[in-house]
Amino acid sequence: MEDTLIIILAAGMGTRMNSDKIKVLHKIAGKPMINYVLDEAYKISNKVVCVIGHQSDRVKKELSSYKKLNFVYQKDQLGTGHAVMQAKKYIEKHNGPVLILYGDTPLLRNETLESLINKHIKYSAGMTVLTSYLENPTGYGRIIKDEEGQLIDIVEEQDADLQIKRINEINTGLYCFSPNLLADALENLDNDNNQGEYYLPDVMEHIKNSNKIITESANSEEILGVNTREDLAAAAGIIRQRINNKHMENGVTLLDPESTYIEENVEIDKDVVIYPNTHIKSGTVIKKDVIIESNCFIEKSSISNHVKVKHGSVILESSIDKNTNIGPYAYLRPQTKIGSDCRIGNFVELKKSSVDDESKVPHLSYVGNATIGKKCNIGAGTIFANYDGVNKHETVLGDNVFIGSNTTLVAPVKLEDRAKTGAGSVVTRNVESDSIVLGVPARLYKKDS
Repeated sequence: MEDTLIIILAAGMGTRMNSDKIKVLHKIAGKPMINYVLDEAYKISNKVVCVIGHQSDRVKKELSSYKKLNFVYQKDQLGTGHAVMQAKKYIEKHNGPVLILYGDTPLLRNETLESLINKHIKYSAGMTVLTSYLENPTGYGRIIKDEEGQLIDIVEEQDADLQIKRINEINTGLYCFSPNLLADALENLDNDNNQGEYYLPDVMEHIKNSNKIITESANSEEILGVNTREDLAAAAGIIRQRINNKHMENGVTLLDPESTYIEENVEIDKDVVIYPNTHIKSGTVIKKDVIIESNCFIEKSSISNHVKVKHGSVILESSIDKNTNIGPYAYLRPQTKIGSDCRIGNFVELKKSSVDDESKVPHLSYVGNATIGKKCNIGAGTIFANYDGVNKHETVLGDNVFIGSNTTLVAPVKLEDRAKTGAGSVVTRNVESDSIVLGVPARLYKKDS
């Protein structure tokens, strides 16, 4: 398979999407639909060419992680044949099979593509057409075969009579070619049609005079092309089902897979339980025996063993160590780090803060730009006032610090080990270890020896 040249057509805008963004960059389960095609292509070969046109700079930037990807530019979109012509220099110097794909068919599997290529090689075909069978083939070109089952023609919907329209084997538009025959056929391709465009299926007339043309069939689900928002939603549902099935096969319990939204590139260990209506975004890692209750949203975060994330919690670009409870309705904003055996309770918001082992922020508190030591207790209604209107400042708590309810800690401020504040205090100055402060502003009440 490594000697296969793969050409992906991705130049069209996709006007039926009614979007300012080119169609192939619309995301499904966290990544652009063209990435699904590329990922399957690279499982077969590193010789990949992408034909781009509309928003070419944007497409190149989005696909910059594919280091070996070659781009060719199609200035005017004059049909699929014209698109392939733009990659002619790659075709002419290539010896192996040439596979033509589209950037808007994200459901294709590499197993299907490998089967297409293998059959093409086995029968030394000049052109192998990937077909499929549809209950309702309306809108697709029909595959016409002779009595021996050999392909003799492809008839487009607008040219088909009633008898041909009853045929339910359709042309998917995906092909494998012999490179020299394809190059010659492109030379002879014309645009003598009502649209004035160069259609790739028309090369068949040239190739069948020189070599045989065969077909290979694919599952109808895989060949779905995304042309509308409805198509996008349908493809997303299939991909989400594939992702969820993979995790369940690996030992993850999804209480309601239909309402569980897990993106690509999420790692989940076995014996994790995920409740309905949970959204887990790419870049998240979840270790064993975690429970995630309903209506949670987790993005680019790391959750260690035996953590429980309770109902309605949001975790963004944060890490949580083992045996910790989060929520319900907790909000962990980016750069938050929670240690082991901690408790972050209901309606607690943390931002760019760390909470060390066995500490508790039980409920109704805001913690911003803070470092909290081990075995601390933050009372209800505590505010870490980190912003002076111009700059953000840090608050540092040592180990075993106790913060009374409704305390305001005005940063920058530091409370050393075993410091305590009385309820309702406003702390504007550092507090030494073993000291109790209270009042507005907080003053020393007692220092334990």
